[in-house]
Amino acid sequence: MRMFLWILGVMLLSACQKTEVKLANFDKNLWQSDSKGCKNTRLQMLISLEKQKEKLLGLSQEKVTEILGKPDRQDLQKRNAKRFVYYVSEGLQCGKGTNEGIALILQFGALNYVSEIYRNRYE
Repeated sequence: MRMFLWILGVMLLSACQKTEVKLANFDKNLWQSDSKGCKNTRLQMLISLEKQKEKLLGLSQEKVTEILGKPDRQDLQKRNAKRFVYYVSEGLQCGKGTNEGIALILQFGALNYVSEIYRNRYE
């Protein structure tokens, strides 16, 4: 019994280790400096992020915020679900045009882990 508890403890501790998420062709500082996508800098990294979305799926809100920065918009949904919206191109959110720009949307489930990632164009 003790051996089982010891093994279980080791497994739990190893599961809690922080892992670094490495994204190819992604500059965290550039992404975070382009608030609301008004400089269109994020647009250049969008395709790269979409190709690597499996690395973002399952991450916590805290880890996503560490990588992508504070979301441009946060929406609360039914059953404690939430979504983070990161604009990647200029639009109404920048005071230009009549439509909001293209956005990368990360959907979080009730347990606050990324369950879905998609792009949306608000019109």
